[in-house]
Amino acid sequence: MEYSQPAGRLPHRQRGVALAMVVWFIAAMSVLVMGTVYESRTDVRLAQVHLGRAKAIAAGDGATRLHLAALIERRRGQGNNPGGMPLAADYRQGDTAVRVSVVPAGILVDVFAGPAEAIAGVLADGAGLAAADAQKLADNVVKWRAALPGGGRFARRMEVQEDLLRIPGFDRALLDAIRDDIRAMPGGRTAPVGSRDVDLQSLLASETLLRVDALVDYNGRQWLRRHWVSLQGGGAGSVLPWQVLRTEPPRVVGMTYPKAGT
Repeated sequence: MEYSQPAGRLPHRQRGVALAMVVWFIAAMSVLVMGTVYESRTDVRLAQVHLGRAKAIAAGDGATRLHLAALIERRRGQGNNPGGMPLAADYRQGDTAVRVSVVPAGILVDVFAGPAEAIAGVLADGAGLAAADAQKLADNVVKWRAALPGGGRFARRMEVQEDLLRIPGFDRALLDAIRDDIRAMPGGRTAPVGSRDVDLQSLLASETLLRVDALVDYNGRQWLRRHWVSLQGGGAGSVLPWQVLRTEPPRVVGMTYPKAGT
């Protein structure tokens, strides 16, 4: 008499293979679901970043124009009287709070054409470098600006602050440490920012080149929208009494970057 497998039951080996296939299928589906969820969360974060940038541009630019209009109106009404010059003011664009502050560009260090002593000062004060290290790095800036001794028509041009990252010894952390203390264009004062003998109100009454910062609060973050503005009149075809010379893309303030090589 021969033994036969009961109907509807699989051999032990076949049952093991079937169970393994089910386990692998469940694992594959779990990985797929986890990947989909991660991608969705990434897309949401990217969308929030893009929305934050758009909010910073719209609200920041609007508040900047309002503040410039108020500043020019005050200057026209008071002449060179520095007492009422608005250095900062709060605005609200819809449900977004914006604080606009004005800095006369003349008190900021000129890394584009200024001497090494001034650059070393801002590196020591703003970035906390030792005096010797600050002077060495400042000398590197001056040497980099001039491709040949004496400069002249061979002088290397710096067009934006980020050009400092091309200089040996500079990194993102250093740039962020001094970004608020340096100018974005040539011709600035050589003294380090923060000199106590500078009266900002008096300087603002006569300064024609300004740095205008709009700090936008959105979704628990603060976005900085920065403009460099000339008050010597608008450009060709513009009816505005000011001219925007440089606009920096919005960025979240308070972020830090690791030093190079770490």
